[in-house]
Amino acid sequence: MEVTEKMREFMNDLIGERMEQVYQENDGKQYDPFNEKLELKLQKVLRKMPKKQEKVLFDYLTDTSNKCSDLNEFYYRMGLKDGLKLKEAMQAMLDALTE
Repeated sequence: MEVTEKMREFMNDLIGERMEQVYQENDGKQYDPFNEKLELKLQKVLRKMPKKQEKVLFDYLTDTSNKCSDLNEFYYRMGLKDGLKLKEAMQAMLDALTE
């Protein structure tokens, strides 16, 4: 049996909902996309600081960003794992229906 567009849409919605659930369960916050305007303001502030202070702040922000990247990777892997389980379950269900 061929996977229809409605089935793909259902799977995408379900995976998205599950990823949001994992976010909520782990830190109670939703994903906050990159804010370009805020980044430009930060760069402006950094340019005005003395080099030593700029380095301290830059290092802190880099460390924080790296930790966030690790967390995002964890969420991605959890979503991917759930998606693969869902795909297997749906394939088994489709196979059972076509027998």
